[in-house]
Amino acid sequence: MHVMAQTFDITPDRNFLQHFLTGWRVKSLSPEMVEKLKANSETDPYAAYGYGRWLSMVNPGGACLKEAEALLTWAGSNGVQDANAALSEMYFDGRTEADKAHPGMHAYLMDSSYKAGSELAQAMTLENTLYGDYGFPKDPAMVADILQKHIEKHPDCDTLYYDLLGLALKDTDPAAAEKALKVSIDRGDNESYYSLAMLYESAGDWDRACKVAEEGAQKGAVNCHRFKAGMEQDAFLALPQEQQEALHREIAEGLDYAIEHHDRFACFLKGCCLYFGNLGYSEDRVLALEPLERGCQMGHCSCFWLKANILRELGRKGVAKASLQAVRMGDREQFTLEQVARGYVSGELSQYTEEIEQLWLKEYLKVNPEEENGKDSLGIIAVYPQGFYYAMDVEEDGELDLEALADKVEARGFDVVHYSSLLTRITKALSLEGCHVAMLVDKEGYMKDLPDNMAGTLIYGQAQEIRGTVVFVLEDDKNYTLRPMKGLQRMYMFIQLLNAATDGLVRLPSSEELESIGAEDPGGFEEYDDFEEKYDDPDIFDGYERNPDQEIEEEIEEDMVSVDTSEDAEPKEITVPVDKVLEGIAQCNLCIDTLLVTLPKDPKYGFMSTEELFYKLKLMEAIEENIEQHGGYMIDEWQFVDARQIPMDIRSRVRFR
Repeated sequence: MHVMAQTFDITPDRNFLQHFLTGWRVKSLSPEMVEKLKANSETDPYAAYGYGRWLSMVNPGGACLKEAEALLTWAGSNGVQDANAALSEMYFDGRTEADKAHPGMHAYLMDSSYKAGSELAQAMTLENTLYGDYGFPKDPAMVADILQKHIEKHPDCDTLYYDLLGLALKDTDPAAAEKALKVSIDRGDNESYYSLAMLYESAGDWDRACKVAEEGAQKGAVNCHRFKAGMEQDAFLALPQEQQEALHREIAEGLDYAIEHHDRFACFLKGCCLYFGNLGYSEDRVLALEPLERGCQMGHCSCFWLKANILRELGRKGVAKASLQAVRMGDREQFTLEQVARGYVSGELSQYTEEIEQLWLKEYLKVNPEEENGKDSLGIIAVYPQGFYYAMDVEEDGELDLEALADKVEARGFDVVHYSSLLTRITKALSLEGCHVAMLVDKEGYMKDLPDNMAGTLIYGQAQEIRGTVVFVLEDDKNYTLRPMKGLQRMYMFIQLLNAATDGLVRLPSSEELESIGAEDPGGFEEYDDFEEKYDDPDIFDGYERNPDQEIEEEIEEDMVSVDTSEDAEPKEITVPVDKVLEGIAQCNLCIDTLLVTLPKDPKYGFMSTEELFYKLKLMEAIEENIEQHGGYMIDEWQFVDARQIPMDIRSRVRFR
């Protein structure tokens, strides 16, 4: 049993070490105990471990990680194996003086401390396997089996193991999970109140969950103070105004109390409430950064992620660095990895080049998969002096017909820029093997007095102006043959990186610009990005319709008009709220029209990826039927071709805001 005392003796045994087995035990140390640890940390390795672990998790003032690392390193080198286990996670997260993720050092320290008998390493291994964190494969069933056998042999073991057992059984055996959590509570471990409340909440018993959380809060469980901050916005809005105001005060007080007591997840929850304007908070993105910054200081992955989102929306610096830290700590989603890749290519993250090349560029490729079935799309990217890009489809894989390509872009022939520093970084960011990105330049650009191409000049990087249209292709590393890029997603990645490398100079063409180059469509890539919009990615909430629901309902009556589906029909953009999405699909010709689906200001939608939204809303069958009805057909799960055999992505035709 673990019972937190105001102060306790600093001894070289488990009686001391048990107070640091969980984050909440560490954060619950009294000020007197923290001072006692600090006073003895220069001479006693166990005190150094305790104080270093507290600093690493609480980080008061936001600049204590260097001291924490030094204390834990010294304690570990003097026989405190729990210090090595605690230090291992700092290396994995990159929260050390070197400011670099070091998963190899994490693995070494965790393994060596585990084998040396560190109970903290054993507990961390179980927790990481439960959730799939820190490079461990996720396996709750294995964790449950290990803990059940351990508890059977040692029923008087630390309450930590009962709490972990309850969490491991939560989805498969709720009754057994409840029993384990109640044992932990009955033995005096207040941490388990929150776990029990979450168990009841997942079963749909909100009232019972709140009752347990309130009891836990009264007994000192800090995380129970912010339990109600996780309620659904719809449930909050369904209450009478007077109850909403009272509940908001309770939630606000609970969040502030939890933040004051070093609850980093409370920082994220308050940041979300301010970002969305939920649970009675006024929407304020700038103010949301304050609790998020504190959560970042304490090392919460999602605080870095949301901070990066907000900084991008506000046009502030620091997006790439915040995204890098989120990625280090486990957020390997498209947004954060893309920002890291963009920061790598642009040079914003130049001091982390080695780390990004070794660890994160391949992860970036994984979240941008190629077409799964059928033939990959082939194309080249032309960038015109006016700054717009055009993705040209190519019929055959293999060596490019440069004469035909020159005719398309009105060039007399090409010089090839085989290498430049930016081309090399883009090549590495695309994880290309056996080839690299090359740039084709009009060889008579100066003779014909063509206009400057600023994007081409930046990519060339040799203090010499590039004139006329430039074309980006792939070039074989051995024989230098030129060939098209392969795969819509790889080309999308290239456009993103090109935009980052040129500081946002490249953009989609306007209708007039398309007409000026004799093109009828944007080459099948209009689905991917519009660099003139500040950001249009539903995965990070931006672009959400912020009109009240009633206004949306009124707008839909005007938008959902009969659509002309003939070949000569003009493309239309139709907007519908999420509950009318199937009706909207029925009103569209998805081969030419775009359906914008407006999501309410609800975190449950904000945390879903685009792909999850398609499946959650059961849209796939209706979309495929619509495309076939208008002369197209699906190539694979996401790609289709229209009647003109132009490849597109269904995510370009049904988009979420």
